[in-house]
Amino acid sequence: DLFTVELIYCWFVSDSPSPPSIRLNSDFLTNHSEVVLTAGSAFSLSCHGNLSLRWTTTAFRLQVLDRLPNPVEVTSSNPRHTGTYRCEYTNQSLQHLHTWVHLYVKDEADPSSVFVVPRNQPDMREGQDFLFRCMLTDPSVTNLTLQSSDSRGGMVQGLPPGMDVTFDPKKGALIRDLQMSFKGHYVCSGWKDGKQFRSTAVHLLVVRRLRRPPSLSISLDESVRLEGEQYDITCMTSNPNHFYNLTWTHPHTKVTWTHPHTKVRVSRLYSNQRMYINSTVTVAVVGQEHGGDYTCTAVNEAGVATATTRLTVLDAPYLRIYLQRANANTKPTEINEDPMANVSRMLEEEQAELEANISSSLLAVNGEQTANFSADGMDVSGDISGVEVYEGKDVMLTFVMEAYPPIRSHRWTITTQNNEETVYQESYVVFSCCRSEASLLLHRVRQEDRGRYSFHFGNSFFNGSQNIDLRVYRSPSVDISQVNSTLTCSSSGYPLPTILWYTCTGIHHTCGDLSTYQVSPAAMTSQLEAEQEVRKQLILPESPDDVTVECVAENRVGASRRVFNLRTPGTLLTPALIGALSAAAVLLLLLLVIFYKWRMKPRYEIRWKIIESTEGNNYTFVDPTQLPYNQRWEFPRDKLRLGAVLGSGAFGKVVEATAYGLGSDNATRVAVKMLKPSAHSEEREALMSELKILGHLGYHDNIVNLLGACTRGGPMLMITEYCSHGDLLNFLRAHAQDFMASMLSVDEVKGEVFYKNSRLRSDSGISCCSEYQEMLPALSPGQTHLGAQTNSVTVCDLMRFSYQVAQGLDFLSTRNCIHRDVAARNVLLTDRCVAKICDFGLARDIRNDDSYIVQGNARLPVKWMAPESIFQCVYTVQSDVWSYGVLLWETFSLGKSPYPNVAVDTNFYKMIQDGRHMDQPDFAPAEMYQMMKLCWSLEPTDRPTFKMIGQLIRRLLPSAGDSSPHHSPQVRRLKRQLPLKCHVHYSNRLSLPDVS
Repeated sequence: DLFTVELIYCWFVSDSPSPPSIRLNSDFLTNHSEVVLTAGSAFSLSCHGNLSLRWTTTAFRLQVLDRLPNPVEVTSSNPRHTGTYRCEYTNQSLQHLHTWVHLYVKDEADPSSVFVVPRNQPDMREGQDFLFRCMLTDPSVTNLTLQSSDSRGGMVQGLPPGMDVTFDPKKGALIRDLQMSFKGHYVCSGWKDGKQFRSTAVHLLVVRRLRRPPSLSISLDESVRLEGEQYDITCMTSNPNHFYNLTWTHPHTKVTWTHPHTKVRVSRLYSNQRMYINSTVTVAVVGQEHGGDYTCTAVNEAGVATATTRLTVLDAPYLRIYLQRANANTKPTEINEDPMANVSRMLEEEQAELEANISSSLLAVNGEQTANFSADGMDVSGDISGVEVYEGKDVMLTFVMEAYPPIRSHRWTITTQNNEETVYQESYVVFSCCRSEASLLLHRVRQEDRGRYSFHFGNSFFNGSQNIDLRVYRSPSVDISQVNSTLTCSSSGYPLPTILWYTCTGIHHTCGDLSTYQVSPAAMTSQLEAEQEVRKQLILPESPDDVTVECVAENRVGASRRVFNLRTPGTLLTPALIGALSAAAVLLLLLLVIFYKWRMKPRYEIRWKIIESTEGNNYTFVDPTQLPYNQRWEFPRDKLRLGAVLGSGAFGKVVEATAYGLGSDNATRVAVKMLKPSAHSEEREALMSELKILGHLGYHDNIVNLLGACTRGGPMLMITEYCSHGDLLNFLRAHAQDFMASMLSVDEVKGEVFYKNSRLRSDSGISCCSEYQEMLPALSPGQTHLGAQTNSVTVCDLMRFSYQVAQGLDFLSTRNCIHRDVAARNVLLTDRCVAKICDFGLARDIRNDDSYIVQGNARLPVKWMAPESIFQCVYTVQSDVWSYGVLLWETFSLGKSPYPNVAVDTNFYKMIQDGRHMDQPDFAPAEMYQMMKLCWSLEPTDRPTFKMIGQLIRRLLPSAGDSSPHHSPQVRRLKRQLPLKCHVHYSNRLSLPDVS
């Protein structure tokens, strides 16, 4: 045989056959020929070659045949015979030697047959390529296109966006990378002699490509059965389509449809565009071989999902019941016991304070034990457990039961001194098929609640009860009685108290360490455990001096003392009286000091004020508590996730948070203001006032805007915009080094270029760029050079911050709002470096902030305040302008503290009254320093308004030029005082709002 194969191979290599030839009727055709036939004509196609041959074709009319004959005989052709006819060798290795011809069968009398389409179209998956086989029967039709239409082929529309179509007259329209949006009806279209022809509409159905495995769950995670019982388990699955499989596996049992003891039932339902398949395994008679894990597996194109349930098969029923640790106001914790042994033990005290003490037994029964049967089944009653608890506590008595068959009946019975007054609550919880808990909650246990608590249970095999003796701890009570010269000390409590006598000379509140223990062995008169009472006697000693006798009763709960004073005639209580009066005086003085400190403690209040009316410098402010709160600001508390603390002060804090469903975004990064738990009602009212003021002001780009609030169902939360760069003051200080490193100057001497680092002269104009550029040679006029961009801060950035703060303060002034604490620390920067005004006082520890000076019972930012605010307590929009000038000084000094090295004392106040100003900051252009001095005019009316300030700074920025709108005479006067000799180049890194 090997020799024969070698001969055939050699013959094949040396004498390879030629491609087959095709004859149409009596004529041989060349390969790749195209022939046009008329409908109704007959044709005969025969294939000729050296070896065995076969036909394949794309013609719809002949595709129903499993194998085409050779020759292919058609007595009456029609347009559905149109297609490519291919002749090839049946030998797989020779299939590259093939020949094909394409036949067009046109019917001039039927215009609808210009295109022929398949009868049925298979569903296509998302992402696949789809060939729409609209076969052209007349090659003279041109301008072939694919068009979207309705189901009848009318109302031709454009193709869906993104559809890539390639048209081949012999094959049809190829659509690449199918998308879900491509679903619909399509027609093929062509033109001949000015007339359009369209095919029958074909419905394209695109099935979504799955991205995750089927959803799968099992009805029970764990099951227990006795031998001979029936077992059912259901696997529930769903999938977006019906292209998925569901199977069961078991390590020992073959889970099939036909197994005699293991049956599988499957139900299917298609609803709401999902396929639901439930598969139920039923084992009619369970045996030991059926125990183990049953795994349900669902598979689709995206992956595999599995779920496993375990079946435990028992040869006999079992029961295990024990008392869980009795709890007093704590969560129950289970006692781990040996399941087949009786255990009696006493729990120890925990954390030096006994909550509840339990002496419990465990009852375990299985099918091999011998037991006495009652009429209802096996009697499995257990021993008595003891529980000791504190009086006044809530106590939970819980029995844990592990049994199969499960416990079906259960109840509690109570035997106490007064059953009707015992307050309790029963509960029964089933955790699994075989585990359950029965609990009895006693509310605020009293002495009358001690007694017997019995739990009765049963199922089809077992009946029994478990008993608990409840004993209530009670601190000892002490009483002393005198009969002649004999004292009797009586004490009751649980556990039974121990009595000790102490005596000491003199009159004292307690003998303490001065005592001498004295008791006669014959002094014990009685010890009644049933009444939990004990008595001891003491014969009074004969003494010329005063004597203090003390009876002390102790048990594990506590101790009680009772003092008996034996006085001699004439003794006064002067020392005790003096001590009591002295202690009262010291206590009263201490309370007065504490009250004074509390009154002097600063209270949190919002600095912003809304002006209601004015009479000269006398302003009437709106009471913010009377402003309305719009419920549209209310935001669901459960959609807010709090994060890290951004700032914390004496009264509250600001935390970063994520708000879900706020606006159009799914998740929005926000800042949340809240009070500390120790806040008083005044602080809560102040935060509510701030919320109302922000809601009253409305939105502006340069204030920290209100986004929502949570005022119900918990602590009040105020949700505002999140500013990722923090406050302006710390931002400037953090970037001071980068700023100074970026200030470079270029000098050109004798044609050579020199570089040096320099500080911007305060008397120079501004020629800057918002992006830092590395040192580059000086360029001639008209040349440009794009330098490396960094995130360093430039003078232009400082100008832009100043402009944006002025815009925000101008907005507040138009809303009749006075800020009263304008400073760099109260300006925040967003991720796009947009400055926003806020009041951050809630989350700032002003008690340890040097910027706030104590005046009376308030802490004020004195160095930022206008003279009329310091000396007359007058706050106006003009006083905010003064503070804005100090903010400008902070900005152009890169975060230095104002009035450096100047203490707030009488010299400072005199300097303010004399109109002396701070020196020009290191990085302030002359124009900006002139602006500061105008803001620091002693006469408030001489200070510019925020609108003027914004317009003047705007002229220092590039887009204003000379095309600024006409200004008022006051602005023109200020412009003459602020010579504009700078031009600023800036990038889009810092956004600048337009002004009209």
